[in-house]
Amino acid sequence: MDKKEIYLVDDSADHRYLVRTIFKKFLPNYHVRFFQGGNELYQFLILQSSPEYTGRRPGLIILDLKMPAINGLELLKLLRRTPDNTETQWKTIPIVILSNNNSNEIINRCYLSGANSFFIKPVEFEELRFMLETICHYWLDYNKLPALTQSQPEQKPAELDLEE
Repeated sequence: MDKKEIYLVDDSADHRYLVRTIFKKFLPNYHVRFFQGGNELYQFLILQSSPEYTGRRPGLIILDLKMPAINGLELLKLLRRTPDNTETQWKTIPIVILSNNNSNEIINRCYLSGANSFFIKPVEFEELRFMLETICHYWLDYNKLPALTQSQPEQKPAELDLEE
């Protein structure tokens, strides 16, 4: 099965290095594309929206919250407003926020802006490794996203048949 790509956006070269090391050594089955900031990811999204783009599509996006230019919260809002195309449903791609800030106000703003999860960045290497393993297994191996459809009409919850 062709795994979708993980996009990790973090302005800290040290943190990107740690995460790269963890994926190479402990999570080699996942493919990660690293971005130094929101501007870099946004430019890549423009490239990816081209019909000629044949690269991997994101299955999970991990955002640092505190970054220069476009911070994680602004980037989250931008991603959630990005129009879907025939290959990618931006509104349903899991987006995980990593931050050193554990203020309830920030956490609430992230969830209200479309975050699927919010994690405090671990200080210890093993904790970071365990957290990344958990995030990847949950969002990429176990979680089920809606199938990509061209123009399926929206259904109201009352109209859904939940009988199995």
